[in-house]
Amino acid sequence: MSIHLDDKRVRLAAFEWLKDQVILYGDVLPRELLVQGFELDGQRIPLMSVQGIFKPKVLAEIPISITSTVHGPYDDRMDSEGLLLYKYRGTDPNHRENVGLREAMSRGIPLIYFHGIVRGKYMAIWPVFIIGDNPENLMFTVTVDDPSFIDTYARMSQSSLQIREPQDAGRRSYITAEVKRRLHQSSFRERVLLSATVLYFRKTGN
Repeated sequence: MSIHLDDKRVRLAAFEWLKDQVILYGDVLPRELLVQGFELDGQRIPLMSVQGIFKPKVLAEIPISITSTVHGPYDDRMDSEGLLLYKYRGTDPNHRENVGLREAMSRGIPLIYFHGIVRGKYMAIWPVFIIGDNPENLMFTVTVDDPSFIDTYARMSQSSLQIREPQDAGRRSYITAEVKRRLHQSSFRERVLLSATVLYFRKTGN
């Protein structure tokens, strides 16, 4: 039976675990690793599931990650300013997963974004923040912050998290644009490797 753990402690542990996995595997991580996740206080904490908006059982109300898959059913995309436009779960703005992301936005809670590079492989980006909600288009706006923010987050109280510094928007927009460039580079590299692997097996008949 799962019990609820402290939200901030779980997120900080997840960020630290992801950092270690990137050191081991590189920027692009296998899906099975993210589904397995890590353990904290005897509880297994997966970071990904079949849902695009995912909350592990140990968290009370706010999701820990959002995911865009290759050829997925949702039209997630970057806008002209480099911000991620992330589609709602379904068409009901009050679906519990959409409500969870809305709560993350109102409370300034950082999330993880998994971007599908090729089938079964994802680039993990963190911390990301929900900064806009557009019920008419069934879409959230997501921005990325620098990983150094995590140290600040660890020291901040919940009330201070809700205070937005004026310079945040410009800084996060720049960082998100840089992440967009890295996504394109990783996607290109993985597609080349996949094509080379397929060609090799076709030639060798294995």
